[in-house]
Amino acid sequence: MRLFNKIISLTLSALIVMSAALPVSAESSKKEEVIYIMTNANGSVDGVYAVNIFNRGDITDYGDYDNVKMLNTSDEITVDGDKITFSTDSEKAYMQGTLTNAEIPWIISIKYFLNGVEMTANEIAGKSGDLEIKFTIEKNKNCKTDFFESYALQATFTLDTKLCSKITADEATIANVGSNKQLTYTILPNKGIDTKITAKVKNFEMSAVSINGIKMNLDLDVDSSEITDKVGDLSNGIDKLDDGAKQVYNGSNELKDGGNTLKGNSSNLSSGAKSLDSGVDELSSGIDTLQRGLDELDSQSENLTSGSTQVKNALEKIQTSLDSVSADAEMLKELTSASGQIKTAITNLKNGASKLKDNLEYAQFKAAMSANGLDIDKLSLGNSEAIKSLTEQISQLKETLKKIQGNEKYKEQAEELQAQISQLTDIVTLLTGSNGMISGTEQYFNGLSGGASELYSGLEQLETNYAEFDKSISTLANNLSEMIVNISKLSDGIDTLVNQYITLDDGIKSYTGGVKKIVKGYSKIKGGASELADGSDSLVEGTQAFDGGIASLYSGITKLSDGAGDLYEGTDKIKSETSGMDEKINDKIDGIISSISGSDSETSSFISKKNTDVTSVQFVIKTDKIEVKEKKTEIANTEEKLNFWQKLLRLFGIY
Repeated sequence: MRLFNKIISLTLSALIVMSAALPVSAESSKKEEVIYIMTNANGSVDGVYAVNIFNRGDITDYGDYDNVKMLNTSDEITVDGDKITFSTDSEKAYMQGTLTNAEIPWIISIKYFLNGVEMTANEIAGKSGDLEIKFTIEKNKNCKTDFFESYALQATFTLDTKLCSKITADEATIANVGSNKQLTYTILPNKGIDTKITAKVKNFEMSAVSINGIKMNLDLDVDSSEITDKVGDLSNGIDKLDDGAKQVYNGSNELKDGGNTLKGNSSNLSSGAKSLDSGVDELSSGIDTLQRGLDELDSQSENLTSGSTQVKNALEKIQTSLDSVSADAEMLKELTSASGQIKTAITNLKNGASKLKDNLEYAQFKAAMSANGLDIDKLSLGNSEAIKSLTEQISQLKETLKKIQGNEKYKEQAEELQAQISQLTDIVTLLTGSNGMISGTEQYFNGLSGGASELYSGLEQLETNYAEFDKSISTLANNLSEMIVNISKLSDGIDTLVNQYITLDDGIKSYTGGVKKIVKGYSKIKGGASELADGSDSLVEGTQAFDGGIASLYSGITKLSDGAGDLYEGTDKIKSETSGMDEKINDKIDGIISSISGSDSETSSFISKKNTDVTSVQFVIKTDKIEVKEKKTEIANTEEKLNFWQKLLRLFGIY
């Protein structure tokens, strides 16, 4: 109780020192509000008191109070409904009031468990075993103010290490204060807390839990240009990836068109081979006719002449059939060229992904920050060292403060120490937030780098596989070129045969006397025709197999084109979804900063909306302590002489 009295006294003293003498407005007077909230040990509100601090002059204030009192003057107060007026010549006037049915901005809950069984504060006092304290704070929706959104809370639990051991509190800052462990929780604006404390306890008692609420308004200026520049590089890489995918898609379409042309030419080649085979069959038939004519030539020269004419006509038909069989070498060049373009486009895609992967490393980000004069590792290490050093300084200052508190001789030094402790605590909170932002940035870049590496690996594998496919295309083109040369030679031979047979036909007409010699050599012509027929059959089978292979090739090219279309559709979707990513990141950073910096709105009164000139509002929340109740002894009712601060504390029932 004595320690809490000293804390309240020092808090009010600090408010007196910080307040400046300012003129009073005509209606609602300028003032500061300190809201004292007394709760039971479980966090439920037991009473809400307000101390209003005014400068000298005619004072007008508003509030729904059960009663009001002057704390440091004897000025007469006039109460008219919720309007309070008085005049004071004191440089600072303190008016205390008990608020009626006040709803505070936070719902505070503290539950106690011993060996897994929930107990009240009175039940657990003096007990031993495994202790668990569940501590939660959430928004009170019945409180129609914005203090939850703009005010930060600092909650402090103090555990005596003589009574408590094996203390754990994951979300707390733990400090040694003499023989006590001090557990401090910082709850940011618009945030609650849901945590627990565990310990081994013996004859358990605990000091009152202290919770202070102040307006959070950090002026943070974060330069995110380095991050957005890297995101710009990422967007450029995605654009290049999309352009490369588009080139692959266009190239695959060209390959598909070339394959379709090749498929048509292959079909024509197969049809020409069938026509050639048909011509060879007709040639065989003509040779048979020639044979019959030669047999009758001696007796029927006219039949010989007629048969020779039939042979000539058949040969000319074969010649015409061969002339219709052609293959264009330019088609093969288009095929190999299109395949080469696809291969080049895939390589370009891989190179673009490589640049993207190399530029997304967290090390690159740190190097960029270092080039601009900021070494992130040194900053993080410096933050940690500063936090450690400042924490030690705070502990030392608190030890010193504890020694001089209550000593009127060192009053000014105590006030200065309290201010230094508050400032150093704020710096530690800021440095801790800085290290958290550095850690989050590293996780973000590591995630992006991993995705870029997977993309690069996939394109590298695609490049290897397509190189084999391109090699097969080149082999196919070479084979087709050789076949075109062979067909050309066959056509030249038929042309020569036709020319020679014309001469032969003329000779038959002119020299019918040499028919017997022709008959003797005719067996050789018949054997050659048989070989020609066998070769024609083989040609038909080969061209049919070739046509089937080309059809399979075209089917594969079609699938490649469809896959390239899906790839282009996917990269285009990535490009669309990442458009404006730098602005989204800036918005996200602004949102994070906003969540920890609180509101910069004008300070409003907790007591009444009619109080329009409030410079500050501070909340001081205190729970009942947990202690073993001792039997009270009768004490003589003697008048105790109290000073100003004792009177103030007595009004709140805490002295």
